[in-house]
Amino acid sequence: MHGWKFITPALSGCLLLVGGGASASAADGPRVGVSAVQYDSPGATVPAIVTVYNIAKGTRVVISATGTAGSTVTCSGPVWKNPVRHTASRTCYLRLPAKAGKYAVRGTATLTRNGSTRTVSGAAGRPVVADGKISEQPMSPATIRQIERCQNTTSDVWLTFDDSGSAKQVKSILATLKRNNVKGHFFFRGDWARQHPKLFSSITAAGHVIGNHTSTHPALSRMGKTNLTKQIDAGTAATGEPKLLRPPFGAGAFSTRLVDIAAARGYQLCRWTTDTVDWDHTPTKVMVERVTYGDYRTAPLRAGGVLLMHGHGRYTASGLQQIINAVRAKGLTPQRLK
Repeated sequence: MHGWKFITPALSGCLLLVGGGASASAADGPRVGVSAVQYDSPGATVPAIVTVYNIAKGTRVVISATGTAGSTVTCSGPVWKNPVRHTASRTCYLRLPAKAGKYAVRGTATLTRNGSTRTVSGAAGRPVVADGKISEQPMSPATIRQIERCQNTTSDVWLTFDDSGSAKQVKSILATLKRNNVKGHFFFRGDWARQHPKLFSSITAAGHVIGNHTSTHPALSRMGKTNLTKQIDAGTAATGEPKLLRPPFGAGAFSTRLVDIAAARGYQLCRWTTDTVDWDHTPTKVMVERVTYGDYRTAPLRAGGVLLMHGHGRYTASGLQQIINAVRAKGLTPQRLK
């Protein structure tokens, strides 16, 4: 299914609806919100996006963040600006302590314009819950980057599709990829593949890459090793090299525990760098905007990046051509089919 659900962020006391990306009026001035995942394993690292709303044109923005209750936060990569929504955002990484609990991220932005500087801050409305199975060893930033990029070492961008889809959706996606000579990476559930063997075979026959997304899409961060291994073994057998496992919801993707269990089954982990959030009935226009500029839920697509979509997304199949056009308009190259 989709990536982790996001916590509803607070904008200096106001709630920001996760699905809408709404912000306070420009008269209220700049405000900060944080989008973060709901849960992961104790000891894991999770991404959080700190966003400043109501940014005036020409403002220089520096974003940092801190964690609570012994958690640590490191912000990485550039700030991205969305001129449509007048926002600036940056990805930060919350390292959860190796014990169950609730941990929050607070973002801070320093804004400089016309020689004047001000600082604003804000936090998510709810903390991230560290539950499930403990991951004792922290993950290095270099490994996190590799998993985000699905081990992609090229400058090509990967278009990936999760979960499932109707025959109409899958056939449309395959036709669009063929027409554009673009290779897709399909992380469909094992139970779906078993229920639709001919449709699943058409994906491999078309020359696309198959990844493992488990059998029934559970949160692996909450599963014991025995049942977790069964879920991997009953997922679709991955093709390509390396063989990739994408954890459902992204849960556990940045935990060394899951890295080790996956490796024992011959897999490396794969998350994503850019999320269309198509599972949330996101219109094509907004998906294109996310690819182009990024927003409060995702970073924009960059060279070597991995774009997350879903075969069952309401507008994914019909909007795929526009998404590919947007990728190319940024000067990026989708991985070629042939």
